[in-house]
Amino acid sequence: MDVEREFLSYVVLNAATRSAVAARVTPEFFSDPSWRRVYEYILEHWQKYSQAADEHVVHGNFPSYRWDPSNYSIEYLIDALRVRRAKSIALDGLNEAAALVGSSDAADVWQMLNIMGDTMSRARIETNGSYDQTHADMEDELDEILTERMSNPGYLRGISTGFQGIDYVTGGLQPEQLVVLIGLPKSLKSSVLLWMALEAQRLAKRVVFAGFEMRNSEQRDRAASLLSGVGLTKILNGDLTLGEHKEVMAGWALRRSMRDIVYVDDPESAMTISGLQAKIMDYQPDVLFVDSAYLMQSELPKVTQGDAAALTDVARSLKRLAQSQKIPIVATTQASQTRSRGGKVNVESGMYTQGWRQSADVYLGVERLNPDDPDDGEVHICIKVLATRAGPRAETFVVWDWSKGLCHESRTNASP
Repeated sequence: MDVEREFLSYVVLNAATRSAVAARVTPEFFSDPSWRRVYEYILEHWQKYSQAADEHVVHGNFPSYRWDPSNYSIEYLIDALRVRRAKSIALDGLNEAAALVGSSDAADVWQMLNIMGDTMSRARIETNGSYDQTHADMEDELDEILTERMSNPGYLRGISTGFQGIDYVTGGLQPEQLVVLIGLPKSLKSSVLLWMALEAQRLAKRVVFAGFEMRNSEQRDRAASLLSGVGLTKILNGDLTLGEHKEVMAGWALRRSMRDIVYVDDPESAMTISGLQAKIMDYQPDVLFVDSAYLMQSELPKVTQGDAAALTDVARSLKRLAQSQKIPIVATTQASQTRSRGGKVNVESGMYTQGWRQSADVYLGVERLNPDDPDDGEVHICIKVLATRAGPRAETFVVWDWSKGLCHESRTNASP
């Protein structure tokens, strides 16, 4: 199939220039110079007259071209063009980087890595899957969604967080959402994130869990405790009975037949948006969890890593990544002690930048109700829905006990 010709046939015969422009298809998407000239003319006509060039108009300028009805939808053809464009950008970048492969000079090596990073960013930006829709465009989509919801009524529309009180007002983790969880140090926000990941796995979802503070070995031990109900301290120091050892292995084995969680402990390759996108391309997850996202590096030129501008870019880029990959991304970041009066987090508590709150579709906070509770024992925490783009605020109360590998939701104050 000649994708470029099929796409132009659809656009010409259906006067679908609006759909092409909304999907950000540019002349660079066309490798054939002839088809590129046709598309450039279609765009020029659209810009000059604010209306689509129909078959008669296009024929007047390209009389030798014949347009046949396409058997494919415009969405399929646009996606096919995006794949071809992404591949073209990748090959150009690889060819440019290949010229430096034989060099051992440090500057050349770093330039080669920068070329590869810029190539991935360019491909992501130019082939982003989002596009504008009119009110009329949304009618069929609305009907389909309502029919689906009526056949499966309830509040949960996405992947459960593992906390009913949070799911009740957010609808769960939904595609294209950025969910940000903030908390003060020792507030168990990383533990809450791991619990969400284990819940997604239990629901037969493909999960990637990227952490930038804890090693994979630490996540393994924590997961083993939660899956078996054996105390974390016992697992860490080996003070296990034979029975407890069997319980740990049995708890782990129960997940063997499920889809794997991929734990990413690779700061060198995953601390940028391009690095995370590469992991998504490798593993095709249904949901991505990012622990300690404030340690990620911006790919903007000439920024100081870790400052407000860099982290604002990271937050915005994570949101764009969720949109382009059409999966939910859940990230943790630090809360500021000075902005969290009495240890209570609020919408202004984010440390370093307010970009996290501005970019998040769902903004969660976690806090210890009694900071003096011992870590190896019952810890009472509150998980708050601080802000959402659609829905009320809410809070749910959780008992966490690492001495028993226990996480239990005790009560919730939530209403849709």
